Amino acid sequence: KFEQNAEEKVRLMAMIARIYTFYTEFYNVDSGFYYAQEAIDLQQQIISSKKSNLAPEQLEQLFRLKEIVAGLLHSLGNYSRSLQLRLENLEMAEEGAENTYVAWAINNLVEDYSSMKDFESVLKYALKARDLISTIGATQINVNALSLDNLADIADAYLHLDQLDSALVYAKKMGDFIKEQETEVDPEWFRYLMSNTHLLLADIYAQKGENQTAKNYYQQVIDKSPSFGGQTVAEAKKGMSEIMNREGKIREATRLAREAIEYFQENRIDIQSWGENSELYVAEISPLLANLYHQAGKVDSAYHYLELTTRLRDSLYNADRIRQFETLTFNEASRQQRLEQARIDARQEFQNKIKLYGLLTGLAGVILVSILLYRNNRQKQKANALLRTQKLELENTVNELRITQRQLIQSEKMASLGELTAGIAHEIQNPLNFVNNFSDVSRELLDELTDELEKGNREDIHSISKDLKNNLSKISAHGHRASSIVQSMLLHSRGTAGIKELTDVNALCDEYLRLAFHGMRARDKSFSADFKTDFDPKLDKINLVPQEFSRVLLNLINNAFYATQEKAKKNINGYEPMVILQTQKHENRAEIRIEDNGQGVSEELKEKIFQPFFTTKPAGQGTGLGLSLSYDIIKAQGGTLEMESEAGKGTSMIISIPLD
Repeated sequence: KFEQNAEEKVRLMAMIARIYTFYTEFYNVDSGFYYAQEAIDLQQQIISSKKSNLAPEQLEQLFRLKEIVAGLLHSLGNYSRSLQLRLENLEMAEEGAENTYVAWAINNLVEDYSSMKDFESVLKYALKARDLISTIGATQINVNALSLDNLADIADAYLHLDQLDSALVYAKKMGDFIKEQETEVDPEWFRYLMSNTHLLLADIYAQKGENQTAKNYYQQVIDKSPSFGGQTVAEAKKGMSEIMNREGKIREATRLAREAIEYFQENRIDIQSWGENSELYVAEISPLLANLYHQAGKVDSAYHYLELTTRLRDSLYNADRIRQFETLTFNEASRQQRLEQARIDARQEFQNKIKLYGLLTGLAGVILVSILLYRNNRQKQKANALLRTQKLELENTVNELRITQRQLIQSEKMASLGELTAGIAHEIQNPLNFVNNFSDVSRELLDELTDELEKGNREDIHSISKDLKNNLSKISAHGHRASSIVQSMLLHSRGTAGIKELTDVNALCDEYLRLAFHGMRARDKSFSADFKTDFDPKLDKINLVPQEFSRVLLNLINNAFYATQEKAKKNINGYEPMVILQTQKHENRAEIRIEDNGQGVSEELKEKIFQPFFTTKPAGQGTGLGLSLSYDIIKAQGGTLEMESEAGKGTSMIISIPLD
């Protein structure tokens, strides 16, 4: 036996960890974790005992070990812990002033942000890595691999942020870069890299709506990928399936989607050995399959994949993981701010020393100090006076903004009343026409009755009297209808003290759906849309403030009709504008859902949609207060207002009101 030194033990354990992590035939998560963590602990003991900065080889060894653990965690879907280790690697690399490892660390942590779909952070760090890579010499680590991954990350981030022209530019740069390396890499590996580029280009063209170009690229991936490129082929089949679905080719789309999801389910270990999580891909394909089976009328299969989607997304993106991830991101941002402040402080300290040395040069320096102190005191007084003036100006500005906000809110309410009035004007005309018509008929019947009385014809007198009675009943019914409409207008327009009362939500929804529809037709003669209702008959009256609730209904329904009309203006073949209003009673709450098949809302706009003064309508067509006020009204009544939307497909606004 011979005693191995600590450094040799670290190298051996690191080698074993890499074998268990990166070689499919030996892949074992637990063993990979164990040997990598043991090596990390021993390496840190060595560093601590030497009490000195990391040597380059120690930095590389510790860096690689932590990346092994982070990669294993990422492949298991533990993105927050993976990100934590990679942020530690980034901090270690920055402290060592090694641009090579800083770029490498950033390139790795981008993977975690991408899996958590935080593409703004992906783009920010990928662009930072791009600038660092340009400073790295070609002999340092595998700079070509870093550059290639970086181009792919930037293109993918722009794709998911819907900046498709920029995504296309970087995807083509990625292809050009690979072609430049063709003679230096294995032919099969070259085919694999080009397949990944074609997959990215296909995804971009598919999102741009250029389906044929996208299909051509997807087909190239499927036909030309090497044998070890099964994951790329599966992703291409998923993309091709989405296009087939849009083209109405449900059977072909279902086949491709099933082949894609089966690959990720059957090759979980192989995918994990590449440092990726197969469940992430399954979670992206399963909703597509659920939708396809639903369209094909296969309810059981649709429910199976819908349940799979819910379970996987809850596993991958539950609230605790998102919160941990956001906390790590916030902590890293704070660390970067502290580093920047430290650099600023260091520069300031250096400048202060220079000033101090200058002041100690004699009597002239002493006089200069006095002058500087006097000048600084005067500047502070001026600055304080300026701050007081600015404070007063800001207070006045805030007061003016509050007044303006109240005026805008009032304008929004008046606009809502105007929209309601247009619908009422059309809606009330129908019962009034009936009243007038039946009144004229009744007057003629009275003349006939008088004639028959003079003739003494009892049988005709009885028949005419019966007709008169029927007419009067119809006049009364339509009169009550007109009265109900007027009451709705008064209910909507008058002020409220916030007093709740038992309200028939089904009747209120039906009333305001029709008023909104006729209001849109009165304002725009070209308006054309259909609507459906699905009211739960088991829904009892709910205790709420009807005046405010009616404003919310009118605003949301008007928005739904507006969205369908904006999409209709694009003249999409086969598009039929539709708004569906649905109520449903749950155990302890009532749900009102207003659904349209309009333009939908993009991901980047969803977080802003309920913000005051934010609007997607053209200038002059909206105040941006409608949804904000609606949100506040529903919240004040103990409920919630949520939005579900997909760009290009439509939007659902869901109101949830407690039954108690």
